Amino acid sequence: MLNRKFTAFKSRTNHSRDVVQHLTKMPIKRNTDQKSKTLTEFYTEVKYESNVVSKGIGTLMLNWIDRINKEFRETEIWGLTSHYHLILQNRNDYTSKTYVILTTGMDEYHIEYLIPKESEPWENAFAKGSTKSLDTAMKMLKTAMRNSKGWQQSTELKT
Repeated sequence: MLNRKFTAFKSRTNHSRDVVQHLTKMPIKRNTDQKSKTLTEFYTEVKYESNVVSKGIGTLMLNWIDRINKEFRETEIWGLTSHYHLILQNRNDYTSKTYVILTTGMDEYHIEYLIPKESEPWENAFAKGSTKSLDTAMKMLKTAMRNSKGWQQSTELKT
């Protein structure tokens, strides 16, 4: 089945090299309510849009997704896309709580996370930050996932 999906995508985009590099075991999966493309397919198409801003956004997001997949082998992470934002949830249910939001610019990673009820200064408050380093973005993501309390059962966040 993966072969059929890949062949269909390859024929539509001619960017198969980029997609293959991201087709490993993927703990971050696209919410099944957005089943037309995987997250990798979606951001690969963004990367190959004609404007330079989209190219940067797509490239950085693919790099970030690739690192998430390498560092989170067991943690279940579900993603929804809204424009170029990647919304992270702990369940495959688009109506479930948004815990973390990832965005990228041409050369910068942006992250927001939901502040838990007991600590929030107002309802649905989010903390926000950015960096130009993928390593720092991964550290920020792990902090966001821990602090939002969306993945409390994850052993990968306890280290």
